[in-house]
Amino acid sequence: MARRVSKVWALALAAALAGVCAAASTSASAAEHVHCEVRYASQMVQVAARPTDEPLRVPSVTIDQRFAFKAVARGTAGHITQLSLYAYDLEAEGAPALVHQQRLSAPFATGTEVPALTGWQHVHSSVLGRELVYGCALRTDDGVMATAQPTMPAQPPTTASPQSAQRPDAPSPAVRLVFLGDVMLADGPGRLIARGGDPFAHVAERLKQADVRIANLECVVARGGKALDKPWTFRAHPRVLDVLRRHVDVVSVANNHSGDFGRAAFAEMLQRLDAIGLPHMGGGRDLASAHAPHLIVRDGLKIALLGYDEFFPRHFEAGHDHPGVAWSEDEQVVDDIRRARSVHGADIVIPFMHWGQEHEPLANARQRQLARLMIDAGADAVVGTHPHVVQDTETYRGKPIVYSLGNFVFDGFSSLDNRTGWMLFMTVGREGVRQWHTEAVRTDVDGTPWPVPAPHCQGRAQAVLCGLPPAASGAQGR
Repeated sequence: MARRVSKVWALALAAALAGVCAAASTSASAAEHVHCEVRYASQMVQVAARPTDEPLRVPSVTIDQRFAFKAVARGTAGHITQLSLYAYDLEAEGAPALVHQQRLSAPFATGTEVPALTGWQHVHSSVLGRELVYGCALRTDDGVMATAQPTMPAQPPTTASPQSAQRPDAPSPAVRLVFLGDVMLADGPGRLIARGGDPFAHVAERLKQADVRIANLECVVARGGKALDKPWTFRAHPRVLDVLRRHVDVVSVANNHSGDFGRAAFAEMLQRLDAIGLPHMGGGRDLASAHAPHLIVRDGLKIALLGYDEFFPRHFEAGHDHPGVAWSEDEQVVDDIRRARSVHGADIVIPFMHWGQEHEPLANARQRQLARLMIDAGADAVVGTHPHVVQDTETYRGKPIVYSLGNFVFDGFSSLDNRTGWMLFMTVGREGVRQWHTEAVRTDVDGTPWPVPAPHCQGRAQAVLCGLPPAASGAQGR
C-alpha cells in the first residue's frame, strides 16, 4: 500500500513538473515584444522593442536623416509592463531635438495589428514642414496576440544596502558633505579670477570643514563653441578650473546652461574636468554615462550622487551616441536610484536636482511630487538648485528635502533674495542622513559669496567696518 501511495505521488509530481516545464516552455516561446511601423514621406521602417534592463543603451532608428524614433520596453520574464516612445527632429536647432514622447503602462490595449496599441501618432516638424507617423502593436514571438499581464507595485528598497552590514562592535563611519548652489564662473566671477582673485576666498575655511564639497556648475567651461539663441548664455575661461578644483570636489553639470555653446563645447568641458581630476555627474559623453552615479567611498561608506536637469531646453540632453546632460524623466530617475544600490552597492543615494520656478520662494507641486517619488524609490535625501533663491525645506519619511540652495557664486542680481544662498552641511552614515543644517551666504557685486554677518555687522556702516559688502536692494538683474 505504501509503495502504491508513493508511486501515485511520484506520478503526480512528475505530471506537475511536466506541467510546469510545459508552462515555462510556453512562456519562453511567447515572450512579448512591441512592433512599430514608422512612416515618413514614402518610407516605412519597422521597429521592434523587447524588454530590457538597460534602457539607456537602446539606440534610436534614423528615418531619412530627418527624424529619429526610439522604442524602449521594460518588463520581466518576457512580459512588457512599460513602454516609452520617442521621436526626434534631426534638423531642428540643437538636433536631435525631442519633439514627441509617449509613455504607456500595462494593462495595454490588445490587438496585434498596427496601430492597436498606440493609434496612429502624427509628429510635426516646423523646420521640415513635414510629419512623422507611427503606430505600434503588442505581439508575442509565436504570433499569438499578447494579453495584458497583471503588474505588482514595485517595493522601494530599504535604506541600507546588503553591502552595508557590519559587526555590532565595528565603528560606524560618518562622512560630512556640503552642497553648494549655482556656481557661475563666467562674467563677474570670471573677471575676478582673471585678475588673480578667488570668488570662494571668504567661505574657503568653512568649506574645508566638510569631507566632500559638491556644487552645481552653472556654465560651460570651454574655449570652443558658439552661443545659442538664448536670453542668457554662460561660458567661462578654462583658467577658472584651477580655482574651482581648490574648493570643490564634485560638480553637477545637469543644468540649463551646460549646453549654452553647443555639444562640442560641452564635450570639451567634460574633457577638461577629467584632465584636472574634478569628478562630475549629471552629464556625460552619452546617455548611459550621463545617468551613471558618481561614487564616493570614505571609511567604507559608499555614497552615490546623481544629477538631473528638468529645466528647458531639453535638447541639452545626452543621447545614445552624443554628449549632454541627464534629463529628469521620472521612470529613469527611479531606475537610476535603485540601480545605484543594486548594481553599484551604494549605502547612501542622493539626487542633486536642477528644477523649479525661478525667483519663487516655495517649491511647486511638481518638485514635491518628484522629491517624494525619489525618496520612495530609495533616495536618502534630495537637494535642489535653479530658482536663484532659496526655497522651503521639508522632511518626508524621515528624509530631508532641500528644494533650492539659491545662488552661491553668481553675479548680475541686485535683489537681496537673489543674492542670498545656502551652504547645506549634511552628515551621512550607513543608516542614512544623521544631521543636516544650512548656513547662509550673501553675494556681492562680483558674485562673490560672504558669510551672512553676525548682528554686530548689520547695517551699511557696520558691514564696511566688518569687511563685508553692504547689502544692495532693487530689482533682479537676471
